[in-house]
Amino acid sequence: MKISPTPRVVYANNPLAEVVCQIRFQRIELAASALEELERDLNGRGYSHRHDEQSFNVVLEPGQDGSPSIPKMVQGDSIHHFSHPDGSAKVSISPEFIAYTVTNYRSWDDYLPGLLTAVTELNAQIGTLGVVRIGLRYRDVIERSVLGLDGTPWHELINPFMLGPLADNALCEAGGVDEDAFESQVSQSLMRLEGCSLLLQTSLLTSVTDASKAFLIDADFFHEMDINEECGNAAQSSKELVTLLEMLHSNAGALFRRAITEKLHNALSPQ
Repeated sequence: MKISPTPRVVYANNPLAEVVCQIRFQRIELAASALEELERDLNGRGYSHRHDEQSFNVVLEPGQDGSPSIPKMVQGDSIHHFSHPDGSAKVSISPEFIAYTVTNYRSWDDYLPGLLTAVTELNAQIGTLGVVRIGLRYRDVIERSVLGLDGTPWHELINPFMLGPLADNALCEAGGVDEDAFESQVSQSLMRLEGCSLLLQTSLLTSVTDASKAFLIDADFFHEMDINEECGNAAQSSKELVTLLEMLHSNAGALFRRAITEKLHNALSPQ
């Protein structure tokens, strides 16, 4: 399946809360010396705050004398986060992945060079990365009050396939949807697209301060490598990597434009 393409749009009122690209690769040995070199390189580009996180995994421990297996929490890899002081951008590195996160996304042309530079720096320390999965995730949060759309029903802003029972005419006659009756709304779809897969999740969010509602569109586009597939060298010069990233990004833009109505599109102030 292919999402019908749409022209790229930059919004003045950008609803993106977060954009994350994660590149997973065959496990590497992340030596302390290589990590120190990476830290120096990243510090020089403004990633001056470091935070190390310990991951944990759940494994099943065989029971004794035929008893059922017992879930057990075991320590996993350390994940090293390097971020800008204001938290607007972050590079995360572990023995199995590198991720690039921004919370002030402006455009793909701004985002892509930062991602490729981080991958290039890791590649310089480690060597060629055996990439096994590339994921690009967009999390859009639609807040009506921010856009001057207080009181506008969701079905005038979000297209029906995203809304589920919140859609006009879904459970009652046109105009009869009582949004206050919805304490929560969550949906999830996993689908195969042309060249990639998509995990699409939506949720109705409620503010803890004033009980106002917001709508989350969480779209994770990803491509997993076949065992015989060549992704090439995961560096800035890698045409294969850039081609895959561009394909994921074009799908993301097309999905969002099809998800929203013309009214919301105009309220976001396309430039």
